[in-house]
Amino acid sequence: MAKYSVCMTCFNEFPTVRESIGSLLSQLNTEYEVVVVDNFSKDGTYEALQEFGRSHGVKVIQRHCSRGMGRQIALENSTGEYVIANLDLDDIFLPVLQGLVAGYHRRAEGKLMAAFNSPPTPGGKAGWSQNVTIGPRELIKSIGGWRDLNIYEDWDIWSRAARADGYRWTSLRFARNDSLPSEAKGALNRLRRRIERYRNRIRLGLVVFTPGEKVGLSQRVAYATARITSPFHPPLSGQDPGFDSFDQGLYVDLVETRGVPDLASGLLG
Repeated sequence: MAKYSVCMTCFNEFPTVRESIGSLLSQLNTEYEVVVVDNFSKDGTYEALQEFGRSHGVKVIQRHCSRGMGRQIALENSTGEYVIANLDLDDIFLPVLQGLVAGYHRRAEGKLMAAFNSPPTPGGKAGWSQNVTIGPRELIKSIGGWRDLNIYEDWDIWSRAARADGYRWTSLRFARNDSLPSEAKGALNRLRRRIERYRNRIRLGLVVFTPGEKVGLSQRVAYATARITSPFHPPLSGQDPGFDSFDQGLYVDLVETRGVPDLASGLLG
């Protein structure tokens, strides 16, 4: 049985999948297992993953699912005491994972810790950023795991962990790519994601627009569509709508692990 389960999801990542998973596997030892849930990719991603299954023991599962449900399926098909999630196969991973795990055990043991690929702005907030989330399997199971969301699935599980004082965060450059997901590319796909984002905010009890925010026509159309379709997607409970994933009181400084060369390069990058 592995100590750490790397749980991943993907859809149509063929241009980067080999280099991405290769950059990950080169950092792992026998304490790690890798489970990938593929959302029926149509571009050869699944076949490439199967090659890694034969050569490196990567467990590959095909399911029609949202990103959140894919993470949950990967969790349920893994065995590690600790779960490492949110790594995407359009990223090339820097050699910092072992140092990050060591830092987690030193500074956030027993919690669910998110490490953001881009640091917050000086005001304490951050824009869209990749993250890697590490935590004990038992904690993740106790708060209900990942739910069937394609957007805000990470915020949702962090928020539920925070209600049990089980969330911490840090900043670490762990990947070369920090671009939008492939499904967000193209005008129509961006509109669909905006509708889904607004609808999920409604389901989670979050404010969609802040007071005084300038709202354009396309945003109004997306919001109206989200409101119309939200009754078909039941509201979600258990999270804290006021939760801030960049709460400075929940920040953990991994500076003391700078003695690990690979992690130091990520912290300073």
